[in-house]
Amino acid sequence: MGQQPNIEILAADRPIEELDRGAERRWTPRRPGEITSPADMPSGGSFGRPGPDTGWGLRMIRAASFDRGRRPAGLESLLSALVGARASRARRGPTREDVEVALSLVGLHEDYDASGEPRRRLGRLRERWLDSLAHDPWPGRSALAAIPVDLLEEKPARVRARLLAEPALLG
Repeated sequence: MGQQPNIEILAADRPIEELDRGAERRWTPRRPGEITSPADMPSGGSFGRPGPDTGWGLRMIRAASFDRGRRPAGLESLLSALVGARASRARRGPTREDVEVALSLVGLHEDYDASGEPRRRLGRLRERWLDSLAHDPWPGRSALAAIPVDLLEEKPARVRARLLAEPALLG
């Protein structure tokens, strides 16, 4: 249908031919230290060991039943660091098993004999780690430095068995 002679069409109302976009350019890293793959991501040392949802570990610690002693906030912080480190080594979020291992490492797991020497030794070690919390750059660093990585990755029952069998394992 043609245009009516009494209607004037402005330039903005006229159809405009759409131009095709050019091909996307391929991205390449140009700056030093640019992270391009998961293998490039720094871990350990002052970078820590980031893991998904480590706050859930703190929630499980607060729900767990164990003797919190005279420094409950410091103990929760220490246990949270142990739980988060174990979960991030497995590249997953914290689980109940991580809380069991953390409690075993500080001597508060219910399976330990209440009057046994291993529990007293782990209690002294726990107190030393709690004393160093205020001086650690991030909470639990001195504790994680003293724990062998292979022990941190073990199943809870195996951790308790190794701690009973090897008294000098944690220092």
